[in-house]
Amino acid sequence: MAMLSLPLYVGADEIAVPEGSGRTIDWMPTADFYPQYIADPLRPQSALKILYLVDSEIPETGSSRFGLYLGGRFGLVRWHPEGQPDRGWQLDFEGGFFAHFDREQSLDNIGWDGLFGLYLSWLPSPDLGFRFGTKHDSAHVGDEYSDRTGRKRIGYTRQELIAGASWRPSTQWRIYAEGGFGFGLNDFQDPGRLQTGAEFFGARRFWKERMSWYAALDLQSFQEKDWAVRSAIQLGFLLPTGRGTGRYRFAVELIHGPSVMGEFSFRDETSVGVGWYFDF
Repeated sequence: MAMLSLPLYVGADEIAVPEGSGRTIDWMPTADFYPQYIADPLRPQSALKILYLVDSEIPETGSSRFGLYLGGRFGLVRWHPEGQPDRGWQLDFEGGFFAHFDREQSLDNIGWDGLFGLYLSWLPSPDLGFRFGTKHDSAHVGDEYSDRTGRKRIGYTRQELIAGASWRPSTQWRIYAEGGFGFGLNDFQDPGRLQTGAEFFGARRFWKERMSWYAALDLQSFQEKDWAVRSAIQLGFLLPTGRGTGRYRFAVELIHGPSVMGEFSFRDETSVGVGWYFDF
């Protein structure tokens, strides 16, 4: 009985399916695929922020904070038409955490959230994309804040199924929308979540035409908070790292609405921040 074998041509980071199939598999792709929501404060990312609280309903906290964000998105595998890496399918994992520290209370940790998600994205064209998956947010109260105020953890944990869409009507603009449905929630939580946003990218006119400016808006609303809208606006500069689609950003940020910290998300805050970001 004859044996049929199909040769694979192995490169540094991809396996090319034999000629005629027209498909390529890239393992651990370094370039971004479905674009990240730049102004979304509830996505895993790496950033350092100084925050000034214009108003806060969280008791016994100061008006100035330090925000530490560690994490990001990691491509696992991409399946795309040969020679067209900006189309096809990609599986991504994202994970990280963020924490707020009170600068007026010896940098006591107020609260922190652990975030992770698994997504399958489909781009039928470079300008249009869809993603489906699941995301998780596990929120905690800082030990120092709890000891000082007696505030105990309410156990805010949110697991969601999500579906989103992203569209670039031009090279400078992008708009997106996403919905989430929570499951396995606590009694004080409800399943619905809605999100939308828009981003504008200017031309590269700074630092030897490598740096550009951008503006981004993100709006999120949760059923469990009576659909109150959290708005986040960023205005800043971005500089490509030279590695895939990685970039550095420096931005001013305004956030208004339910607190981004899950344990305090039933209380409103308004903050102005200055931050340095690293997208990879």
